[in-house]
Formats: sequence, structure tokens, C-alpha cells
Amino acid sequence: MAFEPGRGRTAVPVRSALAGSVIALAALVAAIVFGASLAGLVGTPHRYGDNWDGELNFGFAGVSGPFFGTRVVPAVPAITGYAAGNTGQVTVDGMLVPAIGVDQVRGSGYPTLLAGHPPAAPDQIVLGAQTLRALHRVVGQTVRVAVTMATDKGGTRAPRVMRVVGTAVFPDFGLPGFSDTDLGSGALVATPLLSETMPETGCRGGVTCYNFFLLRYVPGTDAGQANARLLATVQRDGCPFSTCTATSDQRPGDIRNYAAVRDTPLVLAAVLALLAIGTLAHVLLTGVRRRRRDLAVLKTLGCTRSQVHGMVAWEASALAAAALVAGIPLGVIAGRWAWAVFADATGVASQAIVDLPLVLLAVPVTLLLANVIAAWPGWTAARLRPATVLRAE
Repeated sequence: MAFEPGRGRTAVPVRSALAGSVIALAALVAAIVFGASLAGLVGTPHRYGDNWDGELNFGFAGVSGPFFGTRVVPAVPAITGYAAGNTGQVTVDGMLVPAIGVDQVRGSGYPTLLAGHPPAAPDQIVLGAQTLRALHRVVGQTVRVAVTMATDKGGTRAPRVMRVVGTAVFPDFGLPGFSDTDLGSGALVATPLLSETMPETGCRGGVTCYNFFLLRYVPGTDAGQANARLLATVQRDGCPFSTCTATSDQRPGDIRNYAAVRDTPLVLAAVLALLAIGTLAHVLLTGVRRRRRDLAVLKTLGCTRSQVHGMVAWEASALAAAALVAGIPLGVIAGRWAWAVFADATGVASQAIVDLPLVLLAVPVTLLLANVIAAWPGWTAARLRPATVLRAE
């Protein structure tokens, strides 16, 4: 009775109901996989390139590495590692791209690389996945790069040919009047290329000047208090408050947008669950109504009300089990594929998060809901009066 479509007046839309249930369940699982992957991206700073606890930014000014290491770091004992960097812009094959340079002074793994390695020479560059795609280039090919300096003193340096040695994910780096890096958009170059001499800060004589520092703190450190202490230290050395800033939030603009809609896939999953419930309820009610004669004959042969009620429950369980067998694998495949497409377009790692316990939880929940849905059709079938039905038929 669960899978027999019947004919004529006893026809039941079993195939369409089963197909609808499979599609709804597969879409439900796909939404769970995609939603978990999106929540994992938004909730894991490393995945969007933020591999530190705070950033001290000097704006358009710059200081030497020794100045920061001997004057600033000792004032904040909580610092366990730091990297020095520069912000600027480069023109890559005619396209203006926000750029940074990062020297990993104490510690490693500051840039989040998807492929390749950080630039190890002035003729190497790492690009975001979106930037690389817009340039129609791949890792290993060369591009023509001109560096635009952050201040009017530097202007634009002569173009040079650089080799793309990797792809990276970028958090939010930028200066007023410059475009900001954002996930798959940006460039990573050697820091000296973006360095400008700052005699007023004591940064001169061919020394690389840095305009930001990425900081890692001892676990459990209050980042807000540590940042405030950093600011107080550099202000005592003459850095204007409006120029020097310290922050612990460098989420890219895309991540902020995704954070606002990360629950949308779960809402979609709830809607799809309601669709599956409605489809199953419809086929059960239709089956009881159109197969009244079969049920009446069974009751005439001796089936009790509880047995008839059980038949409808088993019918619901069989349909639900068939939908689970086909829907869960299809949903996982569809969810992983959807995330891979989204990640490739966004410029982040394409590895999807399959929350296996949550996916497997769909099995008992679906079977339980199927039996709950079968309660009313089963009760209706159990109350059939054989004599009245057979006389009418």
C-alpha cells in the first residue's frame, strides 16, 4: 500500500509524493551543510585571514622594526608574537588592487594561503582568488605590477614583472582614500615595495618602514586592554591619537554581510521541512480516502482498529525511509557542491563542513514525524465502517 500507485478511482500519487519528499529532504540536508559551512566561515577568523589578536596601525606614518621591537613590545608583556607590514596599492596588468606586505617577525602563519607560498623576493606576488580570476591568470604566471605609494612623496614606482606564487584570503586592510582588501580581493607583496622613508619618525637610511603591526597575545588576554596599552605607549612617543589606531576586528566587508544572513539557510531548511511534511500528509490522506474499499475488506476479514491504524503508520514509515535513503546522500552531495561554487566565487577555502550528527539526526526525526503525521489518517482509517463503505462501493 505504501508504494502501489493503484488505478482509476484508487490511484494515489505515490511516485510524485515520494519524489517530492526526496527532493525536499535532499534540499533540507543541503541547506544544513551549506548553513554549517557558512557559519564555520563567519565564526572562524583564520578562514577569512585574521590570524592575530590585534592590529596597531600608524596610518600614513611609519616606524622601523627595531623601534617597535624595543620601545613598544616591552610595554605590553602579553605580546607573544607579531608581524610587521605595510598597506598600499598596486596596479596589476592595468587593474588597481589594494595591497599589503607582511614580515613575520615573531611567529608564523599570519597570511592565510590557499595555495603556494608567501612572496620571498621583490619579484613575487600573491593574489586573492577573485583578483586572480579577474586578471585571467593562474599561479605560476607573470603579471606586470606598478606600486602606488601611500603618500604624495612616493608617487608611482616603475612597473616590474612579477610572478604569481600563490593565492591568499585577505581580512580588512586599507587606508583613507585607498580601496580595502576583502577576502578574495587583494595582493600580498614584499614589504620593502610598499615602504616609504619617514625621517620625522626616525625611519630613514634604507630601513624598511612599517605602517601596521599584527599582534598575538597570551591566551586569555583582554585584547581591548592590551590594545589600549599599546596606543598609550605609541602616543607617548608622539603618535597623534587620530593617526594611530588599534583594533581587534578586521573582518572583511563580505564577512560582515554573511554574518547578517548566516541563519537564512536554516530558515530555508525549516521551510523545506514543512514542505516534506505537507507532501507526506497529503499522500496519506489521499491514500486512506481512495482505498477505503481495501481497508473495509481488511476489517471485514478480521483486522482490528489498531491493526488498520498500524498499516497507515507503516505506510508512512516506509515512504519516509525511502526518502531518507535517497535524500540524505543527495543532500550531502548537493550541499558540498553548492558550498564549493560559493567558496570559489568568494575566494575562500572550498572545504565544506558536514555536521554528521545533525545530518544523522534527520533519520529518527523524520521517522518520528512520519508517524505523527500518520496519526490522523490512521485514526480515520480505523473508524471506517466496512458495511457502509462496501455498500457504497
